[in-house]
Amino acid sequence: MAKIVFPLNPKQIDNAKPKEKNYPLFDGGGLYLEISPKGSKLWRMKFRLNGKAGLLSFGKYPDISLQQARIKREEARKQIAQGIDPREAKREQERQQVEQEAAKALHDENTFQKIALRLHVSKQGRTTDYYRNKMLRQFEIHLFPVVGEKNIKNIEGRDLLDIFKVIAKKKNKEGKSMTYMAKKLCQWTAEIYDLANVENSGFNLNNPCRSIIKLLPKHETEHMARIGFKELPQFIQALQAYGGHILTKAAIWMLLYTGMRQTSIRRATWSDFDLDVGIWNRKPEKADKAIHEIPLPEQAIQLLDDVHRLTGGHVDNLAFPSIYENKLQMSEAAIGQAIERMGFAMTGHGLRGVVSTGLNELGFNPRLVEVQLGHKKSDAIEAAYNDAKHFAERKKMMQDWANYLDGLRTGKLIPFKAA
Repeated sequence: MAKIVFPLNPKQIDNAKPKEKNYPLFDGGGLYLEISPKGSKLWRMKFRLNGKAGLLSFGKYPDISLQQARIKREEARKQIAQGIDPREAKREQERQQVEQEAAKALHDENTFQKIALRLHVSKQGRTTDYYRNKMLRQFEIHLFPVVGEKNIKNIEGRDLLDIFKVIAKKKNKEGKSMTYMAKKLCQWTAEIYDLANVENSGFNLNNPCRSIIKLLPKHETEHMARIGFKELPQFIQALQAYGGHILTKAAIWMLLYTGMRQTSIRRATWSDFDLDVGIWNRKPEKADKAIHEIPLPEQAIQLLDDVHRLTGGHVDNLAFPSIYENKLQMSEAAIGQAIERMGFAMTGHGLRGVVSTGLNELGFNPRLVEVQLGHKKSDAIEAAYNDAKHFAERKKMMQDWANYLDGLRTGKLIPFKAA
């Protein structure tokens, strides 16, 4: 006669004490709790399938309660009734779980945003921090909110085309079309696809951006508005009378004294300047790969001394930061808006053209002017001339130019022709 098994209850389980050897507490249906000499309590289940005995383990009590153990027993009995070995079913379930976790990890590591962040890191040392950070910021504004969390394999080309077309229709702070930024973002996105294919040989992704960029609205290049050289005296007088913020006014003077792009002035930190010898070690920009040594006239050195009282304190501080927040760069629009308030239809970059024209009008060597402005030359002879730098000649030229500007400022201009 079969032994009658009475179901267990929690109190019985809790009161079970360890003995010299393992012993079971049966619950019925093959389920029992095995008590070890060290006091651990493990759920087990005996079963037979196709005439062969088997043993299942359901975990440790109280991590697995009596009720949970009974549920696992019933699930196992259903499998056995269908001719399925519960142990094989468990291994298959674990295998599928591992595959799902691996697939999720692969998905998470290959979202558009994650690959974009890796592209940002990979550009370190290969381009300027300003350029790569600008790329990341534009992704954060325009693409991450839309496709950032999507796996790159699941992003449709038509979705990207729609995104870039929307960007192209937008206007920037200056009211100009953002067709250029749409194309730039498309180019950067193409690099993300390239990186994804390099990192995962199994991807073999089609790079839709190669075709998309051909379908985007054409970017119309605008020539930078600027005043003529004959209008420079009026501009200098207006600048003298301008009542705007001292940093914005100083940045405009710095443009005039050096002929550099406003990007360089906005990015300049105090570590870039050696005021004792009058040199600005301008950071590389655009296609430049090396520091550009800019001679500073006495007027620029005095200006920087005055500005240092406002923004100095640490070598990594921006020399011409935002007037609202010292740690942020001055906005691209700040100088242009100041010039507009002065009554002139000219962009900040237009001042660079004024300096170039002025130096040539005053009779300085055109090739020397090109070196000063950092223009790249494809001609081998011109490139060799550029490499020579002619620093002493440039220093004299820029001092003469600053003196000329001072003459316009004070009204004591003595016309001259450079040798």
